Amino acid sequence: MSSIATFTGALGQAEAIYDGGHRNLVGISTETRGSPQHAVLLGMTGAGKSAVMHIPAGPGGGYDAYGRLVARHIGKHIPGTPTVIVQNMPGDSSLQFVRYLQDQAPKDGTQFGMFNRGLMPKSVLEPKETGVDFTKFSWIGSMNSELAICYMWGTTGITSLTDLKKRSFTLGDTSKNSGGYLYTSILRSFAPENAKLVLGYATTGHIWLAIERGEVDGNCTLVTSIESQKPEWLTQKKINTLVQFAEVKHKDLPDVPTIFELLQDQTQKQAINFLIASEAIGRPIIGPPGLRDDRLATLRKAFNDMMVDPEFLDAARKAKMDMDPVPGEKAAAIAAAIQNTPAAAVEVARKF
Repeated sequence: MSSIATFTGALGQAEAIYDGGHRNLVGISTETRGSPQHAVLLGMTGAGKSAVMHIPAGPGGGYDAYGRLVARHIGKHIPGTPTVIVQNMPGDSSLQFVRYLQDQAPKDGTQFGMFNRGLMPKSVLEPKETGVDFTKFSWIGSMNSELAICYMWGTTGITSLTDLKKRSFTLGDTSKNSGGYLYTSILRSFAPENAKLVLGYATTGHIWLAIERGEVDGNCTLVTSIESQKPEWLTQKKINTLVQFAEVKHKDLPDVPTIFELLQDQTQKQAINFLIASEAIGRPIIGPPGLRDDRLATLRKAFNDMMVDPEFLDAARKAKMDMDPVPGEKAAAIAAAIQNTPAAAVEVARKF
């Protein structure tokens, strides 16, 4: 007979957990004041046999896909092989999840998750509004690195940043809270008198459709997004890439200048680096502050082992998910560098 695990949370708001398409009841997830508190699996010998992988967005999309992939594979690399439950927690560009992890999540290694890396520079620019310090979190690792580009539709005739000064152009984006908004702001700074920005598109896919229809001229986004969703744009040269936001050029963009090649002022370079450094940890996974060293070491090892697991890599390849892992220790060092950016560079960054 299975023992009954102890858990916390409001029973009136308990949510059943099913094992995918079989629709067999395997557990119960509870909440406290709207935040997931614990997941208990039926048939297990205690609450310690389960863990929660938080995803800072609703079902569907990149965060959900990457997060569910982790949940399916990381458990077998953790001692005791716990079942990892997925908990979607959308809200305020993942700030809701980060605050939950900081203030409410148990600090025993059973809860961890992804967050929007764009919050890292924002936490320095707006510390009172965000209320978090990412150097205090337990960095487990990052699944890949990202590289953003700005591009124009081929028929516009705009092939370089110099061309932006010769004619007006229109960029499309979702909102000021999107990851791409930062890059469109930097791009517009090269020719502010000619730039127009249209906000309000529901998704990146809607922006792409607007570009193909001629409603807007271009956009700034992750190169991996275009490679996976619009590869023909690259292979058929339907877009002109103007700039890439990295210190080292992407292997497929050898003729596209990096943002650092275009800047002369050292403080400006520091400011841009501050804003884009988090792209080096494109899919970051963190645990709560104050996690015991041995438990953090266990989760880091599980992450590292998962990232070389042939079964995991085969699943990632089939799902067309880019993998370029960053160990937890290096991710933590990047977070510290962002937090400790010189004040003068931070002030320049505020202008974008």
